[in-house]
Amino acid sequence: TRAVNERVRARGARGAVAHGDSRGNAAERLLGRQTNQRAEIQAACKALQQAKEKNIKKLLIYTDSMFTINGITKWVKDWKLNGWRLKSGGKIVNGDDFVALDRLNAELEVVWMYIPGHAGYTGNEEADRLSREGAAKPHLQHGRDEDDDDDDDGFC
Repeated sequence: TRAVNERVRARGARGAVAHGDSRGNAAERLLGRQTNQRAEIQAACKALQQAKEKNIKKLLIYTDSMFTINGITKWVKDWKLNGWRLKSGGKIVNGDDFVALDRLNAELEVVWMYIPGHAGYTGNEEADRLSREGAAKPHLQHGRDEDDDDDDDGFC
């Protein structure tokens, strides 16, 4: 995935590639806060949602986001023990997105694999292309065609 940041009005999107079935590819605008990390998490959510809808029980997710991989495979365990808070008691950045990703992840047998971004991996390059396509799309939110900065919508 990729979030396109135009500084003043960042526009994020998620791009997900379904191996072997391009009908499952997704190029969608990111709702809510426009950040690279949210785009990566939500792209993973999209992949898991699609697997679930197709009754796929096991899947391999390739991503160039170590933040997403660490979040879902390591950090989430402590967050859950702490009531979805940091050990310090602070709020988890992108916590609502991780709650949704964790729920989907628990319903499937998922292996998370890191691949370097922009290194010529076909699926990753296609996901980047799809995310740029998605970032160029308009979206209606709260009755207006604008981005907002709250974090209460657009969760997986």
